[in-house]
Amino acid sequence: MPDVTNLVVITRPRDEAEQVAAALQALGYRTLIEPMLRVTALPAAIPDLSAYDALAFTSANGVRAFAVKSDERALPAFAVGARTAEALAASGFTDIRIAEGDAEALARSIRKAPAVSHVLHISGVTIARDLATLLRQTGKSIERLPLYDAIPADDLSQDLVATLYACTMGRVLFYSPRTAATFGTLVNNHGLADMIRSFTAICLSGQVAAKATGLPWAGIAVAARPTSESLLSLLPPVGSRHG
Repeated sequence: MPDVTNLVVITRPRDEAEQVAAALQALGYRTLIEPMLRVTALPAAIPDLSAYDALAFTSANGVRAFAVKSDERALPAFAVGARTAEALAASGFTDIRIAEGDAEALARSIRKAPAVSHVLHISGVTIARDLATLLRQTGKSIERLPLYDAIPADDLSQDLVATLYACTMGRVLFYSPRTAATFGTLVNNHGLADMIRSFTAICLSGQVAAKATGLPWAGIAVAARPTSESLLSLLPPVGSRHG
């Protein structure tokens, strides 16, 4: 009989979710990609970058959106975490400064760079924390340029609905407050809240977990650090009945 505890639902935008799914499948997990956000590019223009000492990126989506619009690769690039840094390297950046996974860590990294005073923050329309606010008392000048929008999903896939009706045991990965909130809204809209009782929510941070608490999960686990590696470390070995 197949193990029904090793299903992992991945709620990230599809490009990023596919990377996570490949890694989990290599470990023996079954995966279901259920994007809660759809990323769309914005027609914003890149300003004159000679006015900036560095660029700051809070997502791989921002890196990809920037790379399409600009050939600039020489400026120092601050990355919120390892995944964003990987996207920067793949795009041709060489001076990459990696923070520890959230906006506060990114702000600390910028604060510690004495030669950096004017930064262009490449972001989406919606942000969890404002770098300019976090660095307000430091003398650093931060300007934000939204290059993409992340639009919430308006329905659940038939595959996920069928999985919930089957009461399959598994886990749902949440990387942002918006994905957790959108998932909760859609599950409730379908009247499927009771079906979630066999699933565990695996959350990137306490802020993400706070948005997941509206559903009657079997449990909610929070990563020790706001990194994908820390999040995935919460998954037990395939075949384990724990967690």
